[in-house]
Amino acid sequence: MFRVMVPVLVAFWFAGFASPAVAGAERAVEALFACDSTFFQVLSRERAAFRSQEVRTIFSEHQRIDIVKFDSSVEVLGLRITSYRQETGLDYNLQPSSFTWGFQVDETPVEAARALLKYFPGEKPFHGTVDMLQATRGYPGQPGKLFALSKPRLAGEAGANLECHSGRKDLGDVWSLPDVEDLFFETWDRESRWLAWIFGWLD
Repeated sequence: MFRVMVPVLVAFWFAGFASPAVAGAERAVEALFACDSTFFQVLSRERAAFRSQEVRTIFSEHQRIDIVKFDSSVEVLGLRITSYRQETGLDYNLQPSSFTWGFQVDETPVEAARALLKYFPGEKPFHGTVDMLQATRGYPGQPGKLFALSKPRLAGEAGANLECHSGRKDLGDVWSLPDVEDLFFETWDRESRWLAWIFGWLD
């Protein structure tokens, strides 16, 4: 009897510590579905739910992509979240023109859609192809916003992106997405940030 009870008590002890992190990750993912700027406030509050391993920034002529790789995947809502990703599209004057942000998961877009049916009910909650599924419920009064599940676009990536798309005007007064370092880290060396920007553009 004692040998049976010990593993059970140990499991409850670990579950008690794991629950707040899981709940925090769930709140962050649920906040993503609205595709508005409040998501970043929730994510900043719940950063402890995600153990960040590294930050990767990719620059191109009219695009900046930031990816925060997690130390280990976070299992929530039937999905295995592996990283956070945000993208800023730039116009020809190098001013932000569009934003994309969200999580990357191990599952395919179709598998992710099945896992999220609770949040996107209806006969046809998503439409599109196996490469990209868009939520059909829409965002009344905010036609420029879009939640989608898509295949990763960078070489070497697998799984799916859970992402929001929005033009700058559709996010109101937002002129740039928050720095990912501010979202996931308590402190960030400003000198290192400038060096990362400089070397990123030189690449």
